[in-house]
Amino acid sequence: MGYINKCILLGNLTRDPEVQFVPDKNLPIAKFGIAINRSYKSDNEKKEDTCFIDIVAFGKSAEICGEFLSKGSPVLIEGRLNLSQWEQNGSKRRKHEIIAENVQLLPGQDKVKEANNSGKDYESFNPEDFMNDESIPF
Repeated sequence: MGYINKCILLGNLTRDPEVQFVPDKNLPIAKFGIAINRSYKSDNEKKEDTCFIDIVAFGKSAEICGEFLSKGSPVLIEGRLNLSQWEQNGSKRRKHEIIAENVQLLPGQDKVKEANNSGKDYESFNPEDFMNDESIPF
């Protein structure tokens, strides 16, 4: 039996991407959040709900996010759900986040046109290559 861990999210950035580099590998990592709005009807009343999701991108995708995305930017993220765990002040902490495997810049921002016309070759990046690496600061 196979397993599937796939997420496709369409939303707007809630903050500018924070890009850091893993010193030993010169690997860029971008962290940012997106908000996903949902409208629905309940008891003949229109209601809205917002879901806030943390996103982590690696490699060229991280560089693209840092260069061309900013708070409010619309973005389409394809990735997988990941449980991040750490210890803080003696207590165990954990949260779910999305590891971005594909980031699509969407129309509605001048930087998208700039990215598409930059002529840079953004090759695909496989985050699985680095997931078991102890030196990556998650």
